[in-house]
Amino acid sequence: MKPLILTILLLFSHFGLTQPAFGPNIAASILQQGFAGERLFWTPMRLPLQVERSSTSRDAVTLAALFRHKMVTRDKKMHMEDMGGSKKRVVLTWDYHAINDQNPAGFYYGIRRVKEIMSLSEPQQQANDIYAEATVAWYVDDIEDWVRDPAFRAARTLRRSQESFQKPFETRVIFKHENGRWQIWRPEG
Repeated sequence: MKPLILTILLLFSHFGLTQPAFGPNIAASILQQGFAGERLFWTPMRLPLQVERSSTSRDAVTLAALFRHKMVTRDKKMHMEDMGGSKKRVVLTWDYHAINDQNPAGFYYGIRRVKEIMSLSEPQQQANDIYAEATVAWYVDDIEDWVRDPAFRAARTLRRSQESFQKPFETRVIFKHENGRWQIWRPEG
């Protein structure tokens, strides 16, 4: 009987040893490497975009503010629009374009910082993979000056970013143990 119990205990201790270590310090270290410090980009619309010069739409106001902050370029255009019945009208527009070296991801507005790890699960094995999950509170640091322009108040992402230290964003982060180490899991496709 004793050999059977000893065998069972050894078996269970072997399984316990194969479970990779994971805890708040490891999660914080991984978040520091692959989550915190990530540059954040805002993409309000696809460029190029044409708006009438007299427009007061949200897009027109946003584009005018981006132009004031030298984040887009614009050209004056004029064309005739057929109104039907041999009537035409002159349409004056701005053609807005991205600046050549602008990041295609959008307009840089700040850096993500971890405020706290709110919860952390125990590692779970699913099929042949081991995962853990964390709920993370984060805020935007190093916010660019242009974000404070009143023209961007309607942009929820930018508005929330400015108050994010007091009211942090919350997100779920999945960790995966792969190739002998833990990393942030980013599903493909």
